[in-house]
Amino acid sequence: MESMTSPIIKVYFTDKQFEEIKQGVIDGTIDKLIREITRDEIKKYDLKAPYLNQKEFSEWIGESVATINELRAKGLPVSKVLGTVRYGKQSYIDFMKNHER
Repeated sequence: MESMTSPIIKVYFTDKQFEEIKQGVIDGTIDKLIREITRDEIKKYDLKAPYLNQKEFSEWIGESVATINELRAKGLPVSKVLGTVRYGKQSYIDFMKNHER
């Protein structure tokens, strides 16, 4: 027997709003909008560059350099190559997951 679940959120549309949404589905407008939003979100996180310098890393995580230095003191892994320090995106994500409470 299938279980019945209640919707988390109910949205009510006027007849006019429903027709506009329906038309957007039919002509692909909504699909195009979803694809555009997805592309913008992917650009935000730019997974093409897995390692960042300190300035880029600071912008990526939305924290100050002082906070990054505190994270390094707490064990945030870094890569040192040819005298430069790089921060790995996946290393940061893993580090944060390991410190969740």
